[in-house]
Amino acid sequence: MGLGLNQGGVGVARFLARAGAQILVTDLKTPAELEPSLEKLRDLDNIKYTLGGHKEEDFIHTDMVIQNPAVPHNSKYLKIARAHQIPIESDLGLFLQFCPSKNIIAVAGTKGKSTVSQLIYHIFKEAKRDTVLAGNIGISVLGVLEKINPLTWVILEISTWQMEGLRNHRFNPLTAVLTNILPDHLDRYPDLDKYTQAEKLIFKDQSRDHNLVINRDNQETWPAKIEINSKTYWFSIKKKVVPGSYLEKGGLVFQSKENNISFAKIEDLPLPGLHNLANILAASTVGFIHNLPAEVIGKAIQSFPGVPYRLEFIRELKGIKFYNDTCATTPEATLAALEAFPSKTITLILGGKDKKLDYEKLGDFIGKNKKIKKVILLQHPAYDASLKIHSALKKHPGLKAEKIIPVLDLKKGVEIAFQQAKPNELILFSPAAASFGMFQNEFDRGDQFNKIVRGLE
Repeated sequence: MGLGLNQGGVGVARFLARAGAQILVTDLKTPAELEPSLEKLRDLDNIKYTLGGHKEEDFIHTDMVIQNPAVPHNSKYLKIARAHQIPIESDLGLFLQFCPSKNIIAVAGTKGKSTVSQLIYHIFKEAKRDTVLAGNIGISVLGVLEKINPLTWVILEISTWQMEGLRNHRFNPLTAVLTNILPDHLDRYPDLDKYTQAEKLIFKDQSRDHNLVINRDNQETWPAKIEINSKTYWFSIKKKVVPGSYLEKGGLVFQSKENNISFAKIEDLPLPGLHNLANILAASTVGFIHNLPAEVIGKAIQSFPGVPYRLEFIRELKGIKFYNDTCATTPEATLAALEAFPSKTITLILGGKDKKLDYEKLGDFIGKNKKIKKVILLQHPAYDASLKIHSALKKHPGLKAEKIIPVLDLKKGVEIAFQQAKPNELILFSPAAASFGMFQNEFDRGDQFNKIVRGLE
């Protein structure tokens, strides 16, 4: 249920089809919308399709329903399956049943989990450990299963929706990482408290035999200490934490409960912004607690190429730098991106579909920040977040109306931004909202931005 475009649906369909199952794929999207995913399944003849909608009978006359993480748990079709005692599984649930390794490192959190997951993977590979990476990053967990043996380190990026799909399993990764909890997905959760509880599922079933790496500086994660049963390691960019990781001049410090200290020298941090310092601390802490050498951790951080779509530098043209931050789907993420360039003059491109989030703080920051030269605001009938951003900006009497430029398509927005920017300035694409309506998803949005930017002359 839910083929989608992010590889998870494709991965589970291929896995089960190759195992000899008769598969029915059903999705609300049309064949045209799902073409990239359908193309990856064309070589399999034991898959049938119901696309452009669901049929009730498909959820009755079946042995199992595999639920895509994006499908709401209160879907009427899932209720029909439950009423007929049809088991409901997820790709991650199947993976955990079949995975031969217990060396699982799972990363959750509102923001930073992709960067942290990929940096952990990079650190373990640099340390010559047998490691695979999968999860909520466009790499199917079932697609990497054949690469895993009992000694393999498995790095999983996990969304709240995926964790909720594991309620029938005891999910207790050897090491869990919780990067932060910020307002998000309030179109799917009734309030921030319910969303916070969903993020905390990453450590709910852990015991003293497991590790948790968690953010000391986040107002939602620090109070969670009374709920944690696992061995806890904090990371902080603001203070000394024991046991855990913190910053000192020239590097990263890891201090154990026994006051043993490891120091990873860092001469050049590759990722801009304070939020990325936190990401680096989170990933390095995982390396330290699994006894990877400090010098390897330090070198791996300095050689890390970054993650596509997250403050990704695309090109420099006529002295103007372009950054793609399409995965900034919340106002807090865009604020972090803006704060990563405190001395630069910025033209900001943003806007999209709302997730019932508050844009007042972002509007206040933009309204008062004289370094933000122009705001290019994407307009679309579905883009209610753009309306909220515009409303928040208009509350600043000193903000000149000509600073805000509404556009109907991304190409026009990039062209206007480039025409008005000057050498030594940068153009930042950090939408602060979801993509649906104008784009298939945030990755499609990011790809289109890159294509437009690389076509400029």
